[in-house]
Amino acid sequence: MFSNLKFKPDNDKKILILFAILFIFNVALFFNLFAYMIIIQHISASALHDLVTIISAIIILGFISTRLTKLKELTDGSVYEIGYLIIMGLLSLTISYFNKSANGESLWAPFLEMFRMLSVILILTYIATKSKSFQAIVKGETSHKIIIWQIIICSILGILASYFTMDINGVPANSRGLIVMISSMLGGPYVGIPVGIISGLWRYSMGGPTALPCAIATIIAGIVGSLIYVWNGGKFLRSYKAALLMLLYSGFDMFLIMVLSPHPDGIIIANSLYAPMTFGAVLGMLLFTMFLGEKKEEINISEELKQTIDDNTDKISVNTDILDINTDRIIQISQELDEYKDKVDKLEQELSDIKNKL
Repeated sequence: MFSNLKFKPDNDKKILILFAILFIFNVALFFNLFAYMIIIQHISASALHDLVTIISAIIILGFISTRLTKLKELTDGSVYEIGYLIIMGLLSLTISYFNKSANGESLWAPFLEMFRMLSVILILTYIATKSKSFQAIVKGETSHKIIIWQIIICSILGILASYFTMDINGVPANSRGLIVMISSMLGGPYVGIPVGIISGLWRYSMGGPTALPCAIATIIAGIVGSLIYVWNGGKFLRSYKAALLMLLYSGFDMFLIMVLSPHPDGIIIANSLYAPMTFGAVLGMLLFTMFLGEKKEEINISEELKQTIDDNTDKISVNTDILDINTDRIIQISQELDEYKDKVDKLEQELSDIKNKL
């Protein structure tokens, strides 16, 4: 019935539409959070000032850092080094400012704690990447055995992420969605959806006011990551697209918590968790994409080296065969020469006998 529809978006447009849908949920979340902060919490002028300062510092540092590579190409190394010194100086001034600020600890502490918790999860993920099944997935190889091992490994990581949490105003924050999203974008629907279901049901069994929305968000993360995998041709998203995906999905996650948790606890929890969990999700995805790129490069180098060795082995084998053939021919010619020599000796003896008779 739908085959005659003129609008058939390609895979890139499908991903864009998915991002747009997640963005709409983020807008709804921001509207509710802003209303909550204005009507109920009454935004503190000093906190708002510190937030603006953080955003400004990030914009300045990001702008300068993105221009440094071009400075390195256009000028000598001294300008490039001065640029990095400026970045370090601005970063030091920003940290110094927030250390002296009354709101500094309350602003920085959740992000630092989230970074520590994220480090543990990334270390466990790094250990898991040493498995043969992960390396096979990166190479694009699939089999029932590889898929089963990936489901087991990623499910264990997803379950552990539910226990490696940090407390933010009495609410636990974690990186379970990041693990499920990574596993689904790496292994596709056969890995991502089972991992999402297992991790989500495990989270639901742990109970709490956010058990239902967190479980649903985890399962949907497996579905979303699997769709990205299919639409992107089995390739992992580029770093900036993957970071944007986690930014939008984190907002969607908070929207589910806001809507499905008991009122008014849902909006209070979402307000507390949004910033640190979004920070952890985006940073974790960026770090993983960097590691994945290095891992792919190592595998490609290894494959190229293996191919070079195989090619040289084949050449050596061919040359050896040629040498064996030539050796056999030489031996054959040598035998023929020996036979001719024997015939010549025999003829010489016969001539000698004839001469003696004459």
